[in-house]
Amino acid sequence: MQIISPQQILLPKKVYIGDTAELRCNFNTPNPVLKELVSSGGAELPLVNQTELSSADFPDQSIFATPHKDYEIQRIILTPAGVDYYQLTITFVPWKTGDLLLPPLEIEGSDLILELKPVQIVSLISTDSANATTLHDSAAPLLLPGTAYKLYGSLAAFIIVLIVLIRLIVKRKSLLFYFSQKRLLRKYKKNKKQSLKLLKKLEAAAADSETSAQASVTAQELQKILRNYLEVRFDYPFTRCVTSELNRGWQTATGGLLSDTKNEAFGDIVSSFIRTDYIRYSKSGRFKTGELRELIEKLSASIETLEGEDLHD
Repeated sequence: MQIISPQQILLPKKVYIGDTAELRCNFNTPNPVLKELVSSGGAELPLVNQTELSSADFPDQSIFATPHKDYEIQRIILTPAGVDYYQLTITFVPWKTGDLLLPPLEIEGSDLILELKPVQIVSLISTDSANATTLHDSAAPLLLPGTAYKLYGSLAAFIIVLIVLIRLIVKRKSLLFYFSQKRLLRKYKKNKKQSLKLLKKLEAAAADSETSAQASVTAQELQKILRNYLEVRFDYPFTRCVTSELNRGWQTATGGLLSDTKNEAFGDIVSSFIRTDYIRYSKSGRFKTGELRELIEKLSASIETLEGEDLHD
């Protein structure tokens, strides 16, 4: 009878009472009976009687665990692990804590006995700090189902908003200038539209056969429309300038930086002021037949030129 002490691995490493565990024993032997047993792969071995042990080989048999009382073997599987190498897997359930020493296993018909080493069975209420296990109350779920997507979405939105705010702060001057220019362009557009509309309305209200007094009022209203337009458009107090001060105000407002075309358009407006001054202050002054219509058309064209894109000659 050959006695072999195999290498052992207990799975899982911590085994509690009532758990199903596996004791894997690896050993080497050229025994032909084992070769025959595993010729077609793994073989399940019968559960042999482990109480009939030789007293010569195992004199102190009281150290062994008692079958069906201290443990219960469920199955024994023998598998090949190489040339003349085998693995014996013992699936068992322990019923006592502490060191559990299974009796030596005899592989039937092979004259081989596997001498096993003790395995540690852990108690749930063990005082050993290495083996102690603390049971915790079941924790509530950290997140409700689907909440993670909402959190990630909110976080992404927050990051995007933060980036936008940082860019706005960095470029605030450029943005303020941009919005200021937009407001100014809308203001100029409204001013132009309103001025042209008032000129058309003035033309429709005036008659060619109007008296000198009526012509004076028309000329004064014409100048008022043009002064208001120029003051809003060039941010200069043209409403408080007499005709002789218009050219000086134009140079101050524009700095002489506009094109000759726009300077000529402003010159036409100044010429209209000279003509309307004569009508306003002359006792017999009045517009000639069709003159007011031609003058308003010319002034409207001058306004369009001043509002157009400035192309320097």
